[in-house]
Amino acid sequence: MTAKRFAVLFALAILALPSHVLRGQDRPFRSSWKASDPAAELVVTDSTIQLSLEDAVAIALSHNLGLRIERFQRARAIFQIQQELGIYDLALSADAFASSETTPAVSSLEGAEQQMRENQGLNLGLDQLVPIGGVASIDWTNGRAETNSLFADINPSFNVGFDLLYSQPLLRNFGRLATNRNLRVAEINSEISVENLEIAIRDTIQQVENTYWSLVEARQQLAVDDESLALATQLHEMNRVQVDVGTKAPLELIQSEVGIATRQEQIIRSQAAVEDAADELRRLLNLNGDSLWMAAITPVTDPETTRLSIDLEDSLRTAIEERPEVQSQRFVLETLELDQRLFKNQKLPALDLQLRYGYNGVGGDRRIREDPDDIFNPNPVFTIVPGGIDDAFQQIVDRESDGWQVALNLRYPIQNRAARARATAATLAFEQGRTELEDLLLGVRTEVRTAARGVQTAAQQIDSARKSRELAERNLDAEQKRYENGLSTSFQVLEIQEDLSLARSREVAAVTAYRRALVAYHRSIGLLLEENGVVIEDEQSFVELEP
Repeated sequence: MTAKRFAVLFALAILALPSHVLRGQDRPFRSSWKASDPAAELVVTDSTIQLSLEDAVAIALSHNLGLRIERFQRARAIFQIQQELGIYDLALSADAFASSETTPAVSSLEGAEQQMRENQGLNLGLDQLVPIGGVASIDWTNGRAETNSLFADINPSFNVGFDLLYSQPLLRNFGRLATNRNLRVAEINSEISVENLEIAIRDTIQQVENTYWSLVEARQQLAVDDESLALATQLHEMNRVQVDVGTKAPLELIQSEVGIATRQEQIIRSQAAVEDAADELRRLLNLNGDSLWMAAITPVTDPETTRLSIDLEDSLRTAIEERPEVQSQRFVLETLELDQRLFKNQKLPALDLQLRYGYNGVGGDRRIREDPDDIFNPNPVFTIVPGGIDDAFQQIVDRESDGWQVALNLRYPIQNRAARARATAATLAFEQGRTELEDLLLGVRTEVRTAARGVQTAAQQIDSARKSRELAERNLDAEQKRYENGLSTSFQVLEIQEDLSLARSREVAAVTAYRRALVAYHRSIGLLLEENGVVIEDEQSFVELEP
């Protein structure tokens, strides 16, 4: 096969490959850990998987284990918000008790030689935290007391109380910041988890595309090596004929045999490279079943693509706005700013306002002495006026007996070293976060410039490699004519054949290197997902973000 015929067949093979345009095709990626992964739609013919780049990316998004892990991380961040919202849950409390006690009297005023007291009670409470840090409460107390004391006018007695209470920090821990700090951090961490999910998707797409083009390159390199072997074999057969007729020395056969052995060795290495790239692609796609792992993978996407024109300044602006690492660091900085403000508040004294207002009621059987002046009679005669707990309830309803309380509680550490140290550390952490963001932006700028330069360089390498290959083909044609006219040797022809194989290898590598450079560029500006039509569908509607 001549060099020109190889070039024509190579070009026809490239043109025959189907081309998949990824841009503009939406491919939703659900962030929910409950998202069902559709079965891989693979075209398997004669134990060969016909795989396009678009299908490879789609299968990886559905089946890649690393992305499944990130989905769980996203779900945990969402439920952390729900957990922190629990501080605003109504808290119902209840306690019941019963006691009985007998004590010897130490005074005749106790009304019995052995005083007996029995108590039972059931108390209920309802608490609610408010966003500015206060706690509003409702307390309902119910108690029953019975004694054998002669001086108890109501026995058994029922005591009922209804109180409205409110406790509010006025300095330290006052306001929404102190109350909602953990909730706000959970919300920020949830946003960070979305950015981390985007990073994972981006990295997976880049790995899949790079591996795909590595497989394309390895297979085309194998084709180049096969053609090189064919050229060496063709030369060897020509030598054999000329040695048989006596126009060439037997040494020519040895030289061409060396050329064949060298090329066979290269083919072995190229075949291993093909299998290595295919296995890595199978891993990234998480193909299930031994049959899919045993099937050969044939890439069908054309490595040739339209050259990209890059506006560097526009690329830098896009990267700063779109890179998920930058957005994530900005969220981290927001958290550090919250802590800085919070710990500044923690340096203030603790001054708490306590408010209470309520009503009380007492009911039960009332004992009235017939001789109220003879209070020390050990055997008094009583007139019983029946009563019960309903009397106590009625007093509450009628608001006969009310009570209120206002209190201020102050506490302030004299040195306050712990609070001042935490505030200083929070300020340092915030300044460190700002410096880290500046360093990250500097790294992004460098990465974008490098990636843009890489695209330009890869495009130039394609043109240079293609020109080099064309010249090598012409040089081989000329050398073969010299050889046919007896003006060259097998060694010289083999050397020029090797030069042609290297030129073809460089062209193959340059074409696939350009595709990898495009991937690196789109990654650097934060638009790799958009270039592949991937849209993250974040599912968190079941979480209420406001108290």
